[in-house]
Amino acid sequence: MTRPRREARAEQILTTSARLFSERGFHATRMSDIAGELGMKAGSLYYHFDSKEAVLVALIESRVGAAVGMLEEILARRSGTIDQIRSAIAGHLRVFAEDPHLYSIFLNERLEHIVPEAAQEVDRLGRRYEELWQDLIATGIDGGDLRPDLDPWLTMKAVVGMCNSILFWYLPGGRMTPEAIADQFTTMVLDGLKR
Repeated sequence: MTRPRREARAEQILTTSARLFSERGFHATRMSDIAGELGMKAGSLYYHFDSKEAVLVALIESRVGAAVGMLEEILARRSGTIDQIRSAIAGHLRVFAEDPHLYSIFLNERLEHIVPEAAQEVDRLGRRYEELWQDLIATGIDGGDLRPDLDPWLTMKAVVGMCNSILFWYLPGGRMTPEAIADQFTTMVLDGLKR
């Protein structure tokens, strides 16, 4: 199997695994379930991943890092605090809408009991994501774009929590697209934060 085909197959395995882990739970999903969904023999999965836990770790590394990378890229643009907040909210919702199964695993599974190193990586990436948001808000306060009475940590928790909430109620194909939700969220957030 060529490298591009191997990578494409590994991506299919990760996408299918995320959906099954989300729907059935990590413990209730077997490697044979994942293989069956993909029309593969269970043994063929081990060519790509040593174990179900390795699949979960790969999911975390490939997907959760995307949210952090997206926010780092936005902040590197230096386009001004207001534009960065607008882009960060839209990016957050886009990442969640593209991979809702994965993020629901983090909410529903006790990762520290499954794969402690995976839980540590999720915690590390989550802390980094929150630090970036907190720095963005602090920069906006210091630069005079945002209200001086805001607490950067509390404001970050409120904004990120609001964005995370879509995992509980957003339905693909529903009456609002992620872009429309991002516009509404951005208006609410900036109306409360702008100086």
